[in-house]
Amino acid sequence: MDTLPAPKLHRGNMEKKWIKILENKFGSLEAPDYSFVLDEIAKKRYAKVVGEICKKCTVQEDTDENYDVSFGYILSFPSGDSYLLRISMIGPFAFLAQLGIDGSVSMPILRGLAHDEASIEIIEIFESHGIVLLDAEILNADFPRLKKYAKPLYQWLFVDEGRAPWGCEL
Repeated sequence: MDTLPAPKLHRGNMEKKWIKILENKFGSLEAPDYSFVLDEIAKKRYAKVVGEICKKCTVQEDTDENYDVSFGYILSFPSGDSYLLRISMIGPFAFLAQLGIDGSVSMPILRGLAHDEASIEIIEIFESHGIVLLDAEILNADFPRLKKYAKPLYQWLFVDEGRAPWGCEL
């Protein structure tokens, strides 16, 4: 899998790097080609990662091949903690968010923001496989900026329709 590393948020050519990553998969951003989705599902590219996560908790798949460009999972730990996990089909990018009892979704969790054992274990699995966890700031950013077809990176990388589940307030 030829993928580029995730651009750093506050670097000069961030937008160009993200656009290159997206164009490598979609072809054109103005008229994206989603034909890769069924092939990505069939490849089971992240089966080993998901297998490791299954050893830690109950995993329920939540991928919708009609709208998602990511693999979605609900993780339920014996402690009662639940998480929403999405791993992108575009490249080795993911987000992890805690699910509230009321169905609310936290902002994406990164290593420095993880305070419970369950999320730290998941983060360590991702890091060991070279999967980059992204934060809300970058996922809420529109790409390509100033274009009529711009949309949040969340939609390009994870779910093509709808808003990020944590909202867009930062």
